[in-house]
Amino acid sequence: MRIGLLSSLTLALGALLCNQAQASSDDSCYPRWTLLKKNLEGCSSLPFLNPGNDSRVNLRLLLADSGALPLAPKALDADDLAEGYGAVPFPVWHLSPPSSSEPIVTTDDTDLNGRLEALQVVRETPQAAGDAFLSGEGSRCRSNSDASAQAFIDQLIAADLPGSERQALAQSRVKLLAACSWESPQLASLLPTNLQTPQGKDFATYLQAAGDFYSGRFSEADAAFASLKDSPNAWLKETALYMNARSTLNNAQQNAFDEYGMPELEHVDKSLLQQAETGFDAYLQTYPQGAYAASAKGLLRRVHWLDGNPDKLAADYAWQMTQANDEQRNLSLNDLVEEVDTKLLMVNHNPISTPLLLAVNDLMWMREQPEPRLTREALQQQKAAFAAQPALHDYLLAAFALYVDNNPDAALKLLPGELPANLDYLAFSQQTLRGLALETKNDRAGAQALWLQLLPLAKQPLQREQLELALAMNYERNQQLAKVFAADSPIKSPQVRFILLRHVAGADLLRQQIGQAADPVERNTAQFVLLYKDLMRSQYAAFASDLKQLPASVSEEKLGYSLGAVYSDGPSLTLFQWSGDAAESGYACPSIAQTAATLEKDGKNPQGLNCFGEFILRNGLDGMPLDRQPDSPSLGGTPTAFKGELFSRLEGYKQVIANTKAPRDDRAYALYRAINCYAPSGNNRCGGKEVEPAVRKAWFRQLKGTFADTQWGKSLQYYW
Repeated sequence: MRIGLLSSLTLALGALLCNQAQASSDDSCYPRWTLLKKNLEGCSSLPFLNPGNDSRVNLRLLLADSGALPLAPKALDADDLAEGYGAVPFPVWHLSPPSSSEPIVTTDDTDLNGRLEALQVVRETPQAAGDAFLSGEGSRCRSNSDASAQAFIDQLIAADLPGSERQALAQSRVKLLAACSWESPQLASLLPTNLQTPQGKDFATYLQAAGDFYSGRFSEADAAFASLKDSPNAWLKETALYMNARSTLNNAQQNAFDEYGMPELEHVDKSLLQQAETGFDAYLQTYPQGAYAASAKGLLRRVHWLDGNPDKLAADYAWQMTQANDEQRNLSLNDLVEEVDTKLLMVNHNPISTPLLLAVNDLMWMREQPEPRLTREALQQQKAAFAAQPALHDYLLAAFALYVDNNPDAALKLLPGELPANLDYLAFSQQTLRGLALETKNDRAGAQALWLQLLPLAKQPLQREQLELALAMNYERNQQLAKVFAADSPIKSPQVRFILLRHVAGADLLRQQIGQAADPVERNTAQFVLLYKDLMRSQYAAFASDLKQLPASVSEEKLGYSLGAVYSDGPSLTLFQWSGDAAESGYACPSIAQTAATLEKDGKNPQGLNCFGEFILRNGLDGMPLDRQPDSPSLGGTPTAFKGELFSRLEGYKQVIANTKAPRDDRAYALYRAINCYAPSGNNRCGGKEVEPAVRKAWFRQLKGTFADTQWGKSLQYYW
């Protein structure tokens, strides 16, 4: 019978985890495609040990190497693609199944009802009070459940008791299922009073202690459980010893949580906490393989957390994660990773003696923003803590040299120069850091050779995908982009290829991929990017030529994620068949092909410029991801090879406004549209150089004065 396995900690932990999840993003997460990150980027973790990873990712990499928790990344789904993800980089939850609450012992209620029927006991409450809680909801009453009632009744059946006492005790236990809180007189009225045997009286004492525990009278429960320490019934003796410590622990912590379930550890009763620790130690010494050994070990973790003892807590977690088996844990390894992050890693500021968790903390303290930040001297002083894992300590020193000291040569001296036979995650981290150090010191040829040598060795999940990203970035920065798209290229990751096509590739490479790409999405993406950039960079003759390669029955497949659109289906190749005849504003335009032909002949043609703007406006192309270059450290962050300056419809309108020879309607419409670029927020949505409010006011007065008789002069009421 497991009583009160949960308390307000579950709610507090849930709240902390929620806050933590929000620390790196809003409701969504987006990747940043780069390898060298000096601050936390929880949405862009990588499968090697580094300061930019979420701490839980670094911990999982080390656990994977120990064999305790193999890395099992989830498959990409539509939402991941919509957010711009490939396999690498990834958000932390790609490695984490949904967190479950502490295990709840359940039973088939037909088993309990069958036992009650055999004992001729009537059950009046259809659902046990402890079974009514939501998953993850904490309460001392949680284990007042069918499962715990059945365990108690099984012991009654096994005990040498008169039938009448067995029946009376079973009836009392079933009545206890009705609620989580009983006043002392109510509880007394539920217990049998006509028991004669010493063993029957012990079972009744246990029930009274259980009722007091459920009701929050921990001192009374503690005393009652303690009175059973010499019971001749083996189950009562063991369970009472365990529950004696539990009651003391609950008593020690009952003032340690605020009204929202958040911990206030300064309010823990340290004297009672010490008694609880002694009690759990006594239970584990007496019953090392006992029914409650896993729970007792877990509760000692809780004691050490409440006591603010990071060294003991770290040792608890290390044992649970690297030495215990599933039966010896009270939480799954996945849930332990979440708990250790919240209760130790995120709040710890001092070195601990457990290398597994100390390494994760050290990487966190190498970030540019933590307080206090790790020093080289402090890291060197940890050598003894890593005596059993010197390679891990050397790696941390090398990481410090690269990430904190910005000294790639020093990092290389601390890293193995030979390739390992087995590329586990520590070895992979060593080689990744080695490659990054070579890249940092501009030895791109050396780095490229290393990435290529590592590719056939990458057998663990996500290693190859990271190497493809590293090699693609190397090719990009080494002006060897064609190697990414060569027939024998090892770079197969679609997102990597899409990013380079849409941001860096020149016209010739895009035309090559239209002809030779094996993936139809890549082929369509290359064709879209080529036609789009032909237009947006005023390559009108090239657009006319490239448009001829568009099939008559053009694909209507939306290219949102391959074009970098976030949570949008994005346009399809049918965009370039825009007819222009459905103008919503009363300004008539020909097809985009005709508009481009007009601008090829005269780049300042007023109708051509307005209609190009109309094409952008009506197809929602303002702020198109293809127009936004990633930052320079990221994949796709080098200058595009595509010639020409990016067109802005605001700049087009300005040209028409300034052209005094332009037809009257063309100038009026350009004024109308240019003013509306700032509607309704006052922020420019049309690109180009910003225009001051005074200029926009002058435009408005011109439209309402010189062009007052046009439909656009009549309709516009404001400027922004």
